[in-house]
Amino acid sequence: MMILARKYQTAREHERGFVLVVMAAATIAMIASLGLAVDIGRMFITKNETQAFCDSAALAAALALDGTTSGIANARDAVSASKNSWNMATTQVSNPAVTFATAAAGPWVSSPNPATGYLYVRVSANVPMQLYFLPVVGPSLIQNVASSATAGQFPITSFSTGLAPYTAVSTDPVGPNFGLVTGNAYDIQWPQFNGSRAGCSESNPDKCFNSAACSGETQASKAAVVANWGANTSGYWGSTSNNMIQKQILDLIQLQAVAVGTNIFPVLSNGQKQSEAGYLDERASQDINGTDNDVAAYLSNPHNGRRLIPAPIVNPVDPTHTNVIGYGLFLLYTNGASSNYYTRTTNGNDPFCAIYAGPYNVGSTGIGTGGATGASWVKLVL
Repeated sequence: MMILARKYQTAREHERGFVLVVMAAATIAMIASLGLAVDIGRMFITKNETQAFCDSAALAAALALDGTTSGIANARDAVSASKNSWNMATTQVSNPAVTFATAAAGPWVSSPNPATGYLYVRVSANVPMQLYFLPVVGPSLIQNVASSATAGQFPITSFSTGLAPYTAVSTDPVGPNFGLVTGNAYDIQWPQFNGSRAGCSESNPDKCFNSAACSGETQASKAAVVANWGANTSGYWGSTSNNMIQKQILDLIQLQAVAVGTNIFPVLSNGQKQSEAGYLDERASQDINGTDNDVAAYLSNPHNGRRLIPAPIVNPVDPTHTNVIGYGLFLLYTNGASSNYYTRTTNGNDPFCAIYAGPYNVGSTGIGTGGATGASWVKLVL
């Protein structure tokens, strides 16, 4: 009996040892499972946080690109200014990588010079996430979480809203500038035409207007206007209702959709110059920069973009066809915070002049790279 009792006791001790081994293994498995649930869950959260940062920073940076090295610097500044926290908004994303390219597929460079044609920006972030449970079953205490986003400027060919009811004339069909020179003044609405003036002809177009055209106009543009527009057309294509003129200038409400290739001639009219001048001044006065009539100075100093208006660039090819060849962004003149520049300097014979700023980048308070159409909008590259 004593021998049997000893054997039973020994078996029980072996069972207890086995239970301890099983419990130890189960505990490790439970900790590993907890680690998978907690640490991997935190990895997903961190990935979402850093991806959100990369997305927003890339979009902000792409809005700043304008084909110059200053635009590259502004794009970097936009990334630095983007909200860049992770780890439940307690830790900053440090040293995100910012690179640029002329095509969505690359190649990518960090400091392009010259910056002409650089339309895309990529923002990459790599953050070290502390692991709490997984190190029990693995050697690593840190997991690097990487995120990246690419944004670019994509050409726009048509607008259903967002354009001012004016045009700029050019006979040069090549974008993004269509022969317009940044900093030069162009007619967004031409002076009163008078074909009966002495000496008026296509070869001497300056004699055909009761007031001089804006200083930046080429002889080719003036000749095209003289040959194909006449007294009832000034480049204005909006409503003649004062209420609608206000909405079109201040809110950029269009009467109709406009696309590259559109013959805009059927909707061109003289407009209502007295009310137009007042609304142009009102829009200019809404900008926090009421002093700079130089494009570079305006863009480099604080501004909100209200003095910038986008308009179609058109080519009057014959007396019944004025074709949209692209788009441009124009800086309204001002003479102070409460500007009355247009109401003070224009009458029924005078043009409305504005300064060509560059290609139109929708959503930006500056200029863009423009592409073939002179207009673009920014989106993520998926």
